Amino acid sequence: MKKIGICNNKGGVGKTTITLCLAGALAEMNLNVLLVDMDQQGSLSSSFLPDIHNLPLVVTDVIRDDGVSIEAAIHRTQYANIKILPSNLSLAKLESELQSERDAHYYLADRLDEINGQYDVVIIDSPPNLGLATWSVLTAVQDLIIPLEAQDYSVKGTGYVHGLIDKVKKRANPRLEILGYLINRYDGRRRIEQDFKAMIQNHLGSRVFDQVLKDAVVYVEAVTLGTPVTMLYPKSEHAEEFRKLGRRVMYG
Repeated sequence: MKKIGICNNKGGVGKTTITLCLAGALAEMNLNVLLVDMDQQGSLSSSFLPDIHNLPLVVTDVIRDDGVSIEAAIHRTQYANIKILPSNLSLAKLESELQSERDAHYYLADRLDEINGQYDVVIIDSPPNLGLATWSVLTAVQDLIIPLEAQDYSVKGTGYVHGLIDKVKKRANPRLEILGYLINRYDGRRRIEQDFKAMIQNHLGSRVFDQVLKDAVVYVEAVTLGTPVTMLYPKSEHAEEFRKLGRRVMYG
């Protein structure tokens, strides 16, 4: 069971959109996908479920209480090959509740181990910070996709993520690797974005995915409608980019 985290400490870089659309591409490849929402805002969960604030069980309950079945908290979606372990604002309380527990960042990994083999791939959407939720994601996954915009602040922000990755690899999860950096919301008409794209590619080299996601309203529609772009606009260039990304992620 391949486990992938979508991670960047900056908000607004498209983590949820990438999680949603990558799931669609992988489901199209007949892979069984589990999405895990580790962002208290619950944007990914809201894309699939109508009222996330009144769900009987969410990821917070699974992490907090060993007596809660992870399978009971997983929800079906309208897509046969995609299920979701949802989140809501209750996740915001988790860090203070577990601050005295030294092994708290292992809890998500332990619970996912209970369903090992039931899915082909697990994709975890991370929050825009480097708190307990992100620590938990980095401890649970083997691979990371780091979204970047072709902007100065986005490039500088990766340093914080790299620092946390290094800490996690030393002890909690030595197998953690960066699968790749994904340039997102790219507008190639702007010279400054062309320059930053070139700088990212020169600085990070082969670890930057060949796929570049353009700044397009179709991705906003996808999240709003809870429909991956591969299903919403199956013949579009945007859908094809995610199909290529899906093949790259799974098969190299």
